[in-house]
Amino acid sequence: MPRARNTGRHPSPTPSARRRGAGDEPEVLLAWAKDRQGRHLHVGALDRASRKALAPFTCLGCGEELVAKLGPMRARHFAHRPGSTCPLTRPETALHLDAKERLLFLCAEAFAGRLPVRLGARCPRCRRELPIDLGRAGDAAVTEGAAGALRADVLVTRRGRPALALEVLVTHAVDADKEAALAGLHLPALEIDAREPWEEELAEGGVAVRVARTLGVPPCPSCQATARADEGRARGGEEAAVAELEAYRARGLMGGRPGPALAGPPPPLGAAERRRLERAFTCPECGGRALDLGTRLVRHACPGRSPRPVAWRGYDGALVELGWWKAGLPRKR
Repeated sequence: MPRARNTGRHPSPTPSARRRGAGDEPEVLLAWAKDRQGRHLHVGALDRASRKALAPFTCLGCGEELVAKLGPMRARHFAHRPGSTCPLTRPETALHLDAKERLLFLCAEAFAGRLPVRLGARCPRCRRELPIDLGRAGDAAVTEGAAGALRADVLVTRRGRPALALEVLVTHAVDADKEAALAGLHLPALEIDAREPWEEELAEGGVAVRVARTLGVPPCPSCQATARADEGRARGGEEAAVAELEAYRARGLMGGRPGPALAGPPPPLGAAERRRLERAFTCPECGGRALDLGTRLVRHACPGRSPRPVAWRGYDGALVELGWWKAGLPRKR
């Protein structure tokens, strides 16, 4: 089950409490703990009054009591008492936990509609950013969530089913075996590099999460259209003509880029669409109104010239109409 969250105050977007040590390397300090009621709490949500009301604080890893350090000379953090052997006293372990807890907090805020969160996934083919709206990706999240034999650092679920794995990189990236297992489960995964700043507040409101690696996310609509166009060209005829048009559209050369491709073949042009095009069309060059109405492609041929496209059904199901016949091109003399 997702863990309860203290939503009274928004914690700092910095996932870990850090300060510069004697050298140039940042010291990682523990930013999360449980309060007296067992709720997960970020140190940024505390002041001196709430510290007293919510204490004692305990470690998420070992259960030992922690001290909330809120002094002005050092970054706020929770600290183990001297002599503790908890693994979270090691910087890399604390950094990993802080990032997981921050991601879990962002999930809760996004699912509740309190905070827009944009995950910066990338298309596996063209590498363009392919943002994922975390609030729409699922409805619950849990740390160390099980998906098959795997455990994700943070598992996002939708209606109880695994929907997205969020993996935190500190010392070890997702290895080839885990990547293959994720692919076998058809579970997309995003890897966040916690060693670098990975979260930023957006000017329009909300938070953007930087993603170091994108695994198992489908190609962007433009790349899907390009791949489908390559297949269509080999079929010849109308399919090849539509494929060529969709390839141009995928590159943004014919208006906006396409939306996600339909799972099956795009539907043929409907009777109402055909009638509307026949009523609206007049060639600005020859004045003719005759149209060659194919299954998914509409063309017009001026006398003595090859047919040129007027409209077609795109791979995303949209009826795409070219502007040359609407723009009132001057007639040839």
